[in-house]
Amino acid sequence: MELLAVPAGNVAGMIFSLAVAFGLPIGLYLYLKRKLYARTSSFVFGMLVFILFALVLESGVHTFVFALTGTAITGSLFLYALYAGVMAAAFEETGRYLAMRFLLGRMGPMDGKNALMYGAGHGGAEAMILLGLTSINNLANATLINSGSMPEVLSGLADADRQMIVDSVAALWESPAWLFFAGGFERVVAICLHVALSVLVWRAVRDGKAHWYWAAFGGHFAVNFIAVLLAGYSILATEIVVALMTAGVVWYAMRAYKEAETE
Repeated sequence: MELLAVPAGNVAGMIFSLAVAFGLPIGLYLYLKRKLYARTSSFVFGMLVFILFALVLESGVHTFVFALTGTAITGSLFLYALYAGVMAAAFEETGRYLAMRFLLGRMGPMDGKNALMYGAGHGGAEAMILLGLTSINNLANATLINSGSMPEVLSGLADADRQMIVDSVAALWESPAWLFFAGGFERVVAICLHVALSVLVWRAVRDGKAHWYWAAFGGHFAVNFIAVLLAGYSILATEIVVALMTAGVVWYAMRAYKEAETE
């Protein structure tokens, strides 16, 4: 396969996704810090809990479970979607609860605005790591390809290795432009979801009532389950359905937030 120019629309989508991945979390942080006087520690703990519970602990369990079960789970889309939804909800919502219950409360009142800040950090870390780094890599490769520098970079490699790299970056010019914009849109929705889920878990900590935790668990599970289930059929349909489901979770969390403010 030969190297082809990466279309301008694809590059624009990469830039959009990169801007969302870093700009939205930072923008939310600055707004909550300056306007609502939320604590920086809430944002930082949100990031750290995502890294620890999702990227380290959850990933470690995946490795163990998949090694133990073979293709029993991964061979069935339904079972895999069910498993992925349960695991994501269990690790991330439990991490969220533990951080709010035992750590953030020691640094000051664990109130609504700090729940929002925590959610911005949690969703922000996910966006920066999963989308931001990918967008940077995509833009770097697109720049090398469009500038004509990629052949020189690959010149010292064996033919098989060179072809493997060319095959791996082929999606940069083969994929439609909207797909690169979809990554940014997906992260906007995901950050909104994490902020909403953080509000629900905050209510569980604040009120000492487990049903708020299970509401967050259920919302997280449902969104992840549907996202995995539909992804194999249509990316566009997945984004639309997940956005609508997230809107429902956000609406419910807004009611919980306003209810807490009036008490």
